[in-house]
Amino acid sequence: MNKIEEALNKLFEKHRVIFWYDEKEELVEQYQELNFPEVKKIHVQGNEFEIKHLINKQAPEGKFLLYFTGAKPANENNWLLDMELAHQIFNTDQEAMFLQEMGLGYHLKELVTEHLEFFKAKERRVKLKEFLGDGDEHQEIKYKMLAVVFGTENISLVTYIHAHGAAFSESNEKHDVALQRYNLTNYYWGEIKRKYNYQNESPSIYDFLLEVFNTNFILGKKSGLAKETRLLLSLWKDTIQFRDYFAKVSDKIASDIGVESKLDQASIDDIIGDDLFKLSDVKVIHELVQLITSESISNEKVIQYVKQRENKFWFEEVESFYQSLLFASDLIALIRKQAQTKYATFEEGTEHYAASLYEVDLMYRKFIWNYRKTSQNKILADLAVKVEKVYSNDWLLIYNNNWQSTIDKLKSWPKDIRTSQRSFFDTHVKPVLDKKQRLFVIISDALRYECGAELTKRLQSENRYEATMNHMISSLPSYTQLGMASLLPHKVLSIQENSDIVFADGMSSSGTQGRTKILEVNSGVRATAIKAEDFMKMNSAKERGSDGFVQSYDLIYIYHNRIDKTGDDKTTEEKVFEAVDDELQFLMEMVKKIATMNGNNMFVTADHGFIYQHNELEDSDFSVSNHTGTIWKENRRFVIGRDITNDNATKAFKGEYLGIQSNIDVLIPKSINRLRVKGAGSRFIHGGASLQEIVIPLIKISKTRQNTTSQVAIDIIKSTDRITTNILAVSFIQTNSASEQVLPRTIRAVIRAEDGEDLSDQFKYIFDIEEGSERQREVKHRFQLSSKASVKYKNQRVKLILEEPVDGTTKWKHYQDYYYTLNISFTNDFDDF
Repeated sequence: MNKIEEALNKLFEKHRVIFWYDEKEELVEQYQELNFPEVKKIHVQGNEFEIKHLINKQAPEGKFLLYFTGAKPANENNWLLDMELAHQIFNTDQEAMFLQEMGLGYHLKELVTEHLEFFKAKERRVKLKEFLGDGDEHQEIKYKMLAVVFGTENISLVTYIHAHGAAFSESNEKHDVALQRYNLTNYYWGEIKRKYNYQNESPSIYDFLLEVFNTNFILGKKSGLAKETRLLLSLWKDTIQFRDYFAKVSDKIASDIGVESKLDQASIDDIIGDDLFKLSDVKVIHELVQLITSESISNEKVIQYVKQRENKFWFEEVESFYQSLLFASDLIALIRKQAQTKYATFEEGTEHYAASLYEVDLMYRKFIWNYRKTSQNKILADLAVKVEKVYSNDWLLIYNNNWQSTIDKLKSWPKDIRTSQRSFFDTHVKPVLDKKQRLFVIISDALRYECGAELTKRLQSENRYEATMNHMISSLPSYTQLGMASLLPHKVLSIQENSDIVFADGMSSSGTQGRTKILEVNSGVRATAIKAEDFMKMNSAKERGSDGFVQSYDLIYIYHNRIDKTGDDKTTEEKVFEAVDDELQFLMEMVKKIATMNGNNMFVTADHGFIYQHNELEDSDFSVSNHTGTIWKENRRFVIGRDITNDNATKAFKGEYLGIQSNIDVLIPKSINRLRVKGAGSRFIHGGASLQEIVIPLIKISKTRQNTTSQVAIDIIKSTDRITTNILAVSFIQTNSASEQVLPRTIRAVIRAEDGEDLSDQFKYIFDIEEGSERQREVKHRFQLSSKASVKYKNQRVKLILEEPVDGTTKWKHYQDYYYTLNISFTNDFDDF
């Protein structure tokens, strides 16, 4: 089927009579070859009256193709004009064929002629036809032709500019070439001039964007561009398809307009709201580093500044830098407040540390972890040095020197108190078993107290999980073999001659096999021990069945060793905080797996804690201990042996005073000092009596059927329901405080017309305020409305839409909306004179 036959077939689907004028008589053969079974072909040659009678009287339902050779007669000489106007004309010039194919009227022939190169490709015609709507005329069609040229699904000048800028950032001139080839260049730049007041005799996308960025930069050079260019940039940053190209264009423009030199003399307050250039974040970070390092800014002010950057375009890329600043500031502030703390009793010190001061060590870990995520960027170098000095000298050393005075008063290690690790089984495990409830005990080697605090917070934020944390005091020396044995059911602990291996009631506590035997003999229930890796390989559905692993036991101890294994190896000790983060994630996954295996009761605890200092240590951090005797085991933080004498560098205990029924002596270096031991790591240590080593977490977890979490609620203060200017100031209110169970809520807000058109920039914010009155939890944003709001949508109802993210996706879902009526005066379309 040729094109003419195909076109006529489509026309006959809608029309009964078709007029075909072949002025140059070029298509006579094609006419003669046409064969339409249901259509009567007539070559009109002066028999117009006969044809009119035939069509209207003799066959009023029939289909006719009227073929004319020669020029189309003038209206006054056209005997069939009335019928022609009532039916359809078929044109066979190239432009007409294109128009007919697309279902457009012949009056648009000049449009096709003007942009003939565009219409020559069937692919472009097909795509344009998808965009066309009923009644589209010259301007609407040209506008939609641009969508085809720029390859966008959204018919919007803003989107065309985003696509154009994206191609430019890749050094691709395809759009410029296409605009020129299809004769659309003048139209495109005319639309940009009309909307944004861009004036240039030789316009280019980069010149335009450079002017747009410069105009909207807080420290930039203002020009005559329309205010709506702000919205152009805002929408670009929020467009998933093009946002990465925004970053590339921004970086080039920053170099070309000298943003760095402009920022040199600027203060944080000058640029805290800028969202155009990454250099602004670099400047803010640089200034905050200096201020925090010199301790000339309050912690509250640092938090405020970082919160203001949180919803900015570049924040995700530099988040680790800002997190480093926050934790460094928090750390220094708390150390300055608490480092000189002294305790009258052992219990006072352990309880105070467990209640609040563990946060210092948590903040240090989070600082180092984030600092390493920045590849230890040199912009943070001064701050890292400051943090190390303050943490090591003003916290670890001073705080533990003071604590050592409390330790020096002890003759024996507290082992009969309820917080003792030695009483773990009787005090915590047995009551659960007595209730005939199955219990899983997860023991994570070296999960120190502050790590447990973070794990607890994560668990509390999980819906349908209840988690509470208390502290326990590890056995001394605080090393793995003794700590693991202490957590097992036992009456007597002893240490094997010439080793550090611990026996419980005469049974070795080494390895899962030894621990399983102790559990089987001493627990009084069906009990076993298993490595975490082996447990995680199990099939949950199979092993929770009647003959599965879980149903076979009342008590299951699960052991994992990631933190201690990483820290105890000299070659990997610097990665210990990464290991902590991996371990917390692993423990979360294990808890969830246990829950799927019908395990509703879980404990998470540790054998001991640790001290870690990220920098290499000085000679002064090591103790020279002139001890003598038979040494069974010597470590950085303890010595075990027999008949040992010591000096003032260490604190000595007899085995019986540590609850160990062996004739041994134990030495512990004072404060945080290390003993010189060949080949051992020195930054990660444990075994001593510092609070970081001996205070360990006991997290009790249960799976519930009721919801345990919610999110903060967000509302707005609405003083009017009318929008009268292109700026709408909105006050968002977080109506309740965030907490462990009341979680933050991320909101995206935009003003949207009822037909789905977005009429403003988007505002994103994480509402996570934990304290203060309702008005103190107020967050303000000024929405910039597009020119459409005062023209196309004038006097119409619009909505302020609040959306929240769909977990695990890039999608957003409805949260709330608020209605307004647009009544913007025409004067608001003028820019400032």
